[in-house]
Amino acid sequence: MSSLPDYVIFDLDGTIADSQEGILYSFRLTLDEFGVTRSDDELRNLIGPPLEESFRSLGFVGDALEPAIERYRDYYGRLGVQKARLYDGVFETLRVLDESDVRLAVATAKRVDFAHEMLEALGVASFFQTVVGVSFDDSLTTKKQVINEVLEFFRPPQRRRVWMVGDRQQDILASIFHGLVPIGVLWGYGSRDELDTSGAEYIIEDPRDLLELGVDTGGGEPACFANLLCPSCGGVTGGASTCASCGLVISESVE
Repeated sequence: MSSLPDYVIFDLDGTIADSQEGILYSFRLTLDEFGVTRSDDELRNLIGPPLEESFRSLGFVGDALEPAIERYRDYYGRLGVQKARLYDGVFETLRVLDESDVRLAVATAKRVDFAHEMLEALGVASFFQTVVGVSFDDSLTTKKQVINEVLEFFRPPQRRRVWMVGDRQQDILASIFHGLVPIGVLWGYGSRDELDTSGAEYIIEDPRDLLELGVDTGGGEPACFANLLCPSCGGVTGGASTCASCGLVISESVE
């Protein structure tokens, strides 16, 4: 087994749990109520991003946005959250990491009460020292924000000793923003191309592959890599030493 990190932060939907059935069911019920029709493929692409972003992409803007989100959360809380199942290999991987004294967390765009309920139902809640999701008052909504809360909890002395594991570009870009090791997974809802172009340093096909990664954890905490996210404005640098969007000198900025 290769050297393990000190901390691993996991996304939830599409990484720990296959929650597609409950999410799509709740989206369909919500959209039917508002007279909106979308294909399953269109709805499947909405798994992962924050609900605000997903519903805006469906055409819910202005005063229509919050009522749609609230109806979705009502349906999901009553009918959807219990439809999730644990991906094969996840329990074993979490157990080995826990027994190896790796501190574990969840950072999700799901509302935090739903995240706790799902993890309890799946029998893995005890593995995690902290679970951070979207807050009731919506003060935490983006993946950058929820990861920041996890980092505030752990306060790791070296961020390259922290792995962020997720299946969508939001997970990878937020990991890079915070100077963590971004690891993409292929058993969820994102594609290899999405993860690769977002800047994943490693892309794995099975949860147990995490236990065999030879990750370089030395060398400090890089703020940005080629084709990755600018830590200041969020623009893609394309490998340049200066961000074309905001003028930040990448080589002199450390997260």
